[in-house]
Amino acid sequence: MKTKFTIFLILLTASNNNAHKTPAPDECPDKASLTTMAKSGQYAAASSSQQESYRQLFPDIAQAVQASLSGDQSTPIALADYGAADCLATRYLLEYITDNYPNVKIDVVINDQDSNDWDFCAQNLSPFGKLNELSIMKDTLRNRQHHVELYSNPGSFTTQLLPNASIDITASGTAFHWLSPSNLPRPGTFRFTSPNAVDRALVAAWREHSANDWRLICQSRHAELKPGGYFFAIVPCMTVDGRETYDVLMNTVFDPILDDWVEQGLLPEKERRNIFAPVHARTVAELKPGMDEYFDIVKMDEVIMANPYLEGISLDKEHGIEIFAKRYIDSIFAWANTLLLNAFGGDEELVAKFKSTLIEGVVARAEEFDNDYVFATIVAVKKNDN
Repeated sequence: MKTKFTIFLILLTASNNNAHKTPAPDECPDKASLTTMAKSGQYAAASSSQQESYRQLFPDIAQAVQASLSGDQSTPIALADYGAADCLATRYLLEYITDNYPNVKIDVVINDQDSNDWDFCAQNLSPFGKLNELSIMKDTLRNRQHHVELYSNPGSFTTQLLPNASIDITASGTAFHWLSPSNLPRPGTFRFTSPNAVDRALVAAWREHSANDWRLICQSRHAELKPGGYFFAIVPCMTVDGRETYDVLMNTVFDPILDDWVEQGLLPEKERRNIFAPVHARTVAELKPGMDEYFDIVKMDEVIMANPYLEGISLDKEHGIEIFAKRYIDSIFAWANTLLLNAFGGDEELVAKFKSTLIEGVVARAEEFDNDYVFATIVAVKKNDN
């Protein structure tokens, strides 16, 4: 006879606004913040890189599920997944868990910004049931009707979102590199880690802001985890020799195009400075200090992943380069389109022109993007409270 288990799975997605709502550009023009990923399924369709990197943690998460089930199997397990975006990767994680534990009962609570595409999130998760509001959760726990119950819960991952010692496992796929809103000036490059960012004092200020965010993330997850609870994360990182995701694209194609447009008078300097992604690919040396106070690190490995948008494509064949370039840039615009549209003052034609120019730039040097995804895989265990 198969044993039936219950898991309480809480999914907390890429929400990084401490006010629990990302300000619209006209409400807070000086704050750099993530607005939203692409909607209507565009993010899921174009983001196999996010999904593939997250899959690398699935076996580790499954082992933690098994370890958590080894005790009192009548007690629900709580698993928090931070960074579900439109929930396609979340669905893959649920499929992986339920394939290993076919009779498991799971309560899934999904957190993201208010501006998240909740309708498509519900659509991606529909194989597991209806997406409900969190307010009905207590009633559902008492009167469970399905193996999987789904709930939405907007919030922010740089703050504590759940009660103390309420979670057995936390996990995140490519979310914790997004920074909370800041009034710091933009550096004039798309990322402050660019070698073309010339104001080193400003770069240092952004690094300090990032370090504080990471400390708050670790502190919050530590508070939410039960004693001995597990922390898993895929975090875009920078290697010791300076490699990071999209570095070739951003440094040799993306930023130079924008700088050329400024010189040609096609783009005002003010708009150029607004084109900035509030992200930070921290080094392992920068990740460890934020964790050491709260976690015992089991592993923290740097991984350089092959570009998944090259799969099934030969750059030597006719149109192969063009197909790859479009896939690759589509994956960038899956998370950057809204950000760019805001920076370009809502000019959709200019955004479209920039996208086509980027594709041309990738076509010209396609062979340089074969290993373009750099991240740290983190497995850690909560330290006991002193």
